[in-house]
Amino acid sequence: MSGIQLPVVAVGVDGSAESMVAARWAAQEATRRHLSLTLINGFIEPLSGYHPGYPPAPGVVEAMHTVSRDVLGAAVSELRDRFPELETRTASVHADPRRAIVDAAARAALTVVGSRGRGRIPEVILGSVALYVASHARSPVAVVPPTADLGPAPPVGPILLAVDGSGDSQAAVGFAFDEASVRHSTLVAVTVWDDLVYRGFTKGAGLIGPLEDDEEHAFLAEQLAGWVDKYPDVSVRQVVLRGQPAKRLLGYGRDLPAEHQPQLLIVGSRGHGGVAGLLLGSVSQHLICGSRIPVVVVRRERTN
Repeated sequence: MSGIQLPVVAVGVDGSAESMVAARWAAQEATRRHLSLTLINGFIEPLSGYHPGYPPAPGVVEAMHTVSRDVLGAAVSELRDRFPELETRTASVHADPRRAIVDAAARAALTVVGSRGRGRIPEVILGSVALYVASHARSPVAVVPPTADLGPAPPVGPILLAVDGSGDSQAAVGFAFDEASVRHSTLVAVTVWDDLVYRGFTKGAGLIGPLEDDEEHAFLAEQLAGWVDKYPDVSVRQVVLRGQPAKRLLGYGRDLPAEHQPQLLIVGSRGHGGVAGLLLGSVSQHLICGSRIPVVVVRRERTN
């Protein structure tokens, strides 16, 4: 073997029904892109009866390895029934599941996690896994809610792209055009103007009058320039909304017929107005926590 590792789609699984929704979604994405699928299960010793600094009881780690391999084997078996041509690999990792997914997916073209997993408090599980992976993974990260389970027919609605002009937003634009081309879907590019935030945090805000629709559409067209020419097969519709960005994006298409509701939402990891030290912007976090469709968080490549 040459040692060269081709990009894969990577997905975290933990044996829960919610993680299998994410696994099926990831398998379909890998099939579309003619990539292999890597299923990752990370595990650590249970807190009960375990004392930091002391090794776990003999056989505990091996027993957990066995459980981990069983979880992965069951997941692969289910996916092979539905996607017989898909090449699959597994990774059972003795590490915190959050770190295991991020490390194992270092060369992934896309990393996929469920928005819910095992645990009695779903919000804690979401915060500890999905938000962590979306914040730290080098690849784009798809967070898949249980409501996104695949039906008998694939979704046909458009792909929704959030555009705000930031560097991460530009990376999301490129990913969205590619995704729309692969899925043969319409791309709906949306910019949401929060006039209060814009006026409150912009230098000279007291001199700024109401934003005009023509200005907003011109801004949106500028952000898409070049990509439209690169992907002539992708039909693009531009939409300008006003209000709180996360709320407006989550509500978009809610009352539309099923065939016109978005099948996927793509957003940059950080937008304008974010604090530089934050790995994930507040809008991205709200979308991950509140969306009923998969959310893909994309960050631009960084040199350090």
